[in-house]
Amino acid sequence: MSEGAIAHAPVDPGQARFRLVEEERALRASRPRNRRWRALEKLDREVDRLREEQSAAVAQLHAAEQTLVNAPAHDAQTLADWLASGRPGRRPEASVYERGRERDAARLLVEAKVVELDKALQRRVEHVERHRWKMLDDARRDVVEAQERLIEKLAELPALREELLASRETLLWIASFPEGLASWGHSTAVALGLREPVERVLGTKALIQHSALLEVLQEDVAGLANSFGPEQKAKLGIHEPRTPLEEAMWDNDPEHLAWKRQELEHARRLAETGADPDRLAAELRGSR
Repeated sequence: MSEGAIAHAPVDPGQARFRLVEEERALRASRPRNRRWRALEKLDREVDRLREEQSAAVAQLHAAEQTLVNAPAHDAQTLADWLASGRPGRRPEASVYERGRERDAARLLVEAKVVELDKALQRRVEHVERHRWKMLDDARRDVVEAQERLIEKLAELPALREELLASRETLLWIASFPEGLASWGHSTAVALGLREPVERVLGTKALIQHSALLEVLQEDVAGLANSFGPEQKAKLGIHEPRTPLEEAMWDNDPEHLAWKRQELEHARRLAETGADPDRLAAELRGSR
């Protein structure tokens, strides 16, 4: 079959409906990564139990279907053995009908487990919808606490790096005393300014100051904690302030003034961390 034929092949409505139902079921069963509320955890355990029971029912159905497939050959062999032995007693009855009833019962059990699972997932959805704002407050608090812990760790890096530099200098002093050693590398640059590790890891040949690397890590933390896409912001109830970068604004517009103050503060922080002067100038020009 050609690519065009495949692209225009009719979609099986049953298969399409099945995929949609499974996708919705997967969304309803999704779970947070690192936070558990007791009530939600209880509902999750119920979902896990029903899924295990559903899996067992599906395995039972597959076994029943295979037994049904084998039933005609089994019945034929049983009858042949009976005939070959002189027809003793009653003629063996065909098992295919009984196997069919067992298959139908196993299929019904699977369907019942799916209904149970969907009800449990619906209870889970209703629970989150009822308690969404409280749970959002909890999750926001988790984000803030994780952000603060990471910021604290970043604040420790300069002192730890300085300690390593001091130890390195002591090592070299002991090795060369009382002679002096020519300076080598840039102590304020990432990886002493060596090109190979910087190019290998960061994909650039530029000399990168360690202070700039710290700034990037700080921006990473801020981005993880505060940056969201438009759809995510809508779900979180975050108001997106207007800025002159997206639309024309009056100079005395409160949102314009707030944006200008924010940009100036950002430029001030760049200056404190020893940022590139050209970049700092660009930041200041953008704030005017």
